[in-house]
Amino acid sequence: MKSLNNRGSALLTTLLIITLIFIFSAVLISIALNSAKQTQVSEKQIHATNLAEIAVMYFQEYALSQIDVAENQVKAYQTTNPKATSEQIIQFFCTKLQLSNLATVPITTDRSFSAKISNVTINKSDCNELLVRFVSEGIFNGFTKKIEGSFIIKNNSITAEGSGISTVFPKIPSNFKTNCNSFDNCFGTNNVVVSGNAKIDKKDTTTMNGLYINGSLDMSGTHSDLVIPKGNFYVNGATTIGNQSTITVGAGNAYFKNITGSSNAEILINGDAYIYGDVTNFKTNSGNQLFVNITGTVYVSEKSDLPANYRNYCDRSKSRGICASNYKYIKDAPATNPDIAMPGKLEADWSLDEPSFEIEYK
Repeated sequence: MKSLNNRGSALLTTLLIITLIFIFSAVLISIALNSAKQTQVSEKQIHATNLAEIAVMYFQEYALSQIDVAENQVKAYQTTNPKATSEQIIQFFCTKLQLSNLATVPITTDRSFSAKISNVTINKSDCNELLVRFVSEGIFNGFTKKIEGSFIIKNNSITAEGSGISTVFPKIPSNFKTNCNSFDNCFGTNNVVVSGNAKIDKKDTTTMNGLYINGSLDMSGTHSDLVIPKGNFYVNGATTIGNQSTITVGAGNAYFKNITGSSNAEILINGDAYIYGDVTNFKTNSGNQLFVNITGTVYVSEKSDLPANYRNYCDRSKSRGICASNYKYIKDAPATNPDIAMPGKLEADWSLDEPSFEIEYK
């Protein structure tokens, strides 16, 4: 009887060991299969990402070729329209530049993987800086990877046909050679260039003689003052000025793109002002609180109605709007101003702005 019990116990132990071995083997096989599957998925995702990146580079080259096509059309337009103004030529380029979706990026004939460009848009609200957006897709064995991208096509043309006046924002003057990363490093210096956006948020006065900001100016804080005692002032980007803050140009001209400001904010210019952006927000019925006071002439884009309707823009009794001694278009500015006088034929030159190129993986 004892012998039978021992045999039964041994059999049970053997069966238990076999069961445990089977379970352990099944778990190991499952882990191995899942690991192999994950490796395959990961590799497919990597290949799909690589394909999407290749498509981005291809689209960049495609955009450059389309810029060349539009520039050639501009040159033909100039030949048949020798009296066309610079603004007309810029608008012509803006109209002719076309970028299409690319249903197939030529990578390979293998149908198991492909790439394409979709959702291509061009923001043409400013023909001197065209914002392009697109989506690049890489597809590998059923897996898709998307990359959203954007870049700016900039106008670097020298425009001077017809009146001999450029309507493009002035380039950095040759005598502006002091480069600054911050205003603190260049306080009180002459002919300063700030590369990129600038911000003044201190409740005190920043002073320098001659300033070119190659980007936006943010003075949205309160009680901040920027003083240019002498020399010209340039903001090649948006200007924002906050409550009870001021910009003073003591003896020189000022050049702006778009300007926005708060109540009790002032821009005082003892010279002429050139505004290349939209000034509709300065109409007295628009709720604008900013006051731009110009002792000389204000020159604006041909798209503006300010010269003919300046009374709708200036309210001296409330210190609001744009008030000047005269109101004209930039194309009618004096050719003696070296910042805007560009004698000679327009040299069409648009380029893809490399620093503006951005991509985001989805």
